[in-house]
Amino acid sequence: METKQTPKELPHSTTKAGLMSMYLDQMSESDIRVGINTIIADLRKGTPLSTTHSKKIFHNELKEFVSTYGMPKGFVKPKS
Repeated sequence: METKQTPKELPHSTTKAGLMSMYLDQMSESDIRVGINTIIADLRKGTPLSTTHSKKIFHNELKEFVSTYGMPKGFVKPKS
């Protein structure tokens, strides 16, 4: 018998490791890394946080990633 898992709400923000775990069954690790680093470089341009070496992914960067690559399997949009 198959058990259905209840979808989790997408977090407000995450880390690169968290993003990897959400998308690893849908995309390669290098595609995820290149995608998020490109988004970080674009959205943080001209700020003190403009480095792509950051582990933290802010809310607007996560939204952009999801908008570009789709909702990760097992997750739904938050009810807010």
